[in-house]
Amino acid sequence: MKKIIFLTLVMLFSLAIVIVTPAFASETPDQKLEELSKTGEIIYQDDEITVRSFGNDPEISDAIINHPNSVVADENPVVNNDTTGNVIVPFSSVTGPGGRASIVAGDSGRIVYWTVKPATLWPYDFVGVVKLRYHSGFKRDAPIGGMGALGSSLSGSVTMNKNNGGVAYLSGTAYAISGDQYKVLPGVHTSF
Repeated sequence: MKKIIFLTLVMLFSLAIVIVTPAFASETPDQKLEELSKTGEIIYQDDEITVRSFGNDPEISDAIINHPNSVVADENPVVNNDTTGNVIVPFSSVTGPGGRASIVAGDSGRIVYWTVKPATLWPYDFVGVVKLRYHSGFKRDAPIGGMGALGSSLSGSVTMNKNNGGVAYLSGTAYAISGDQYKVLPGVHTSF
């Protein structure tokens, strides 16, 4: 009788833990990005691509920056004991005097997510481009941008209807109302 009561209590306790534990706890970073990206606003769409803006949503920006494939580099990398800072190293996330910029490919290979956080406390207007360079030789540029508030990040995505693989490059400049410009450092790209 004691064994039956004990097993029943263990079963009820296990059931309670399963019910109380949130479903998103086991989500992968790609699933989290995919779920969050459904909230974005379509700013451009044609037969080949769809460009979305997520605005300054910090949850989406953090999900992109903290993605496991978001490899970080600083402005002055040390490569082969070269401390001059003249080496451009390709990474999906770069931090420098202009702020931080990241681009990450989704698990499906048909979407790339980008985010920028300029090093300004002033409101800014970001104007940029995601350059899609397919392995087949086809090239496509997707204009991106938006307005950012005080010290906030800006993010979005580019979805491709067809994909044979390639590389996506992120570039652009944030123009603060103070008159300062904050450029995305070169070398921010990811394979899709």
